[in-house]
Amino acid sequence: MSCDFLYSKRLLSNRIAFLIAGFCIAAWAPMIPFVKERFALDEHNLGILLLCVGIGAFTTMTTAGYVSSKLGCKIPAYFSTIIIAICLAAIPFVYHLYLLAAILFIMGACLVLLEVVANVNAAIIERVSNKNVMSGLHGLYSVGGFAGSLSVTFLLTHSMPFMFSGIYACAIMLICLFWGGRYLLPTINVADDGTFLSQAPEPAPSSTEDTNSQKKKGALAHYTNGTILLIGFMCFVMYMTEGSMLDWTGVFLTAERGVSIEAAGYGFAAFSIAMTIFRLTGDKLVSILGRGRIIIIGTFLIVLGYLISVFVPHYIAALVGFAVIGVGASNVVPQLFSVCARIEEVPTHISLTVINAIGYSGGLIGPALIGFLAHAIGLPNTYLVQAAGVLSVTVMSFLLLRSLRHKHLHGSQREQAKDDAQSLSTQS
Repeated sequence: MSCDFLYSKRLLSNRIAFLIAGFCIAAWAPMIPFVKERFALDEHNLGILLLCVGIGAFTTMTTAGYVSSKLGCKIPAYFSTIIIAICLAAIPFVYHLYLLAAILFIMGACLVLLEVVANVNAAIIERVSNKNVMSGLHGLYSVGGFAGSLSVTFLLTHSMPFMFSGIYACAIMLICLFWGGRYLLPTINVADDGTFLSQAPEPAPSSTEDTNSQKKKGALAHYTNGTILLIGFMCFVMYMTEGSMLDWTGVFLTAERGVSIEAAGYGFAAFSIAMTIFRLTGDKLVSILGRGRIIIIGTFLIVLGYLISVFVPHYIAALVGFAVIGVGASNVVPQLFSVCARIEEVPTHISLTVINAIGYSGGLIGPALIGFLAHAIGLPNTYLVQAAGVLSVTVMSFLLLRSLRHKHLHGSQREQAKDDAQSLSTQS
């Protein structure tokens, strides 16, 4: 099998994994009103029920990287997709509230496992192929979200019984998985030439006691690496930005710009459509502009979008601002993932697990934090605070990329000096 053919197959499988991840959570969203009605839940109790997904997600955030290091990406992706599909199929048939809470907990746990291994798989493909693929793959996540929400909503609004919506989502996920998931990486230990290794190469141990001590210190150092934690914080702010668009654009349009409730959804639509388009074209933009410029320009556009939305008092301007935020946010997180995966001091599966955990917590905590701030200082001022947070990401990105470039330059100089010394030694 040729290298190009194998690369295309692996990339297709990775695309399918991201598509499934976006599809499954979006397919669940149209079911929520039916669940609310079935159990006669008010907003408070529904919020607690939905929190089960987030709690389940937190339980696997810190272990997903370890699972991929032991089992590769293919087995966890298959396992998590099958479990999520079963959960979606079961939801319409559940009439016990606590059983539904347990199903949502399991679904959230498996969803994060799927997202982490999909990102680890993508990072390895980028490293081995030396091609930019992360933005396009995250774009497929957005496409999956559109497909899931629109198709399930369409079926439910055209007289499809609620019980069949979960079966439909389950069938689509399993068909995609078994059709396109075969070439996900069976191990994360892949050499630069694309060959699989039985285990990660390790330095020769000096003694068993020293080796155990070094492993413990090394593992702790990996999880507390300052660069990784910094990138994690940057992802926290970016996930918080995406969460604010999902939960608060409609409130902003109705409360601050006088838009009717029926039309409030156009705010998030403007954001999500712009984000999807520019994620699907993001890999070409990265190739033209470079990863660093994409991150810095993207964060500047987000700040600009917030300023337009807040300071121009017209609902059209708010929609334009939300679309600009979508353009800016489209490629920042994927490229932060790529930068993180290239930090040689920390294994890829650990670095991506850490930043995914910190970033995901921003998506969960952020909307509630924005709500508290909006209550205290008003939603427009809260958006300005959010813009200041994103501007801090711009500064941190500039300093981080300069530091990594400086470190890489010095590393290259050391390697060159070593080669020169070996050459002189051979000549003598």
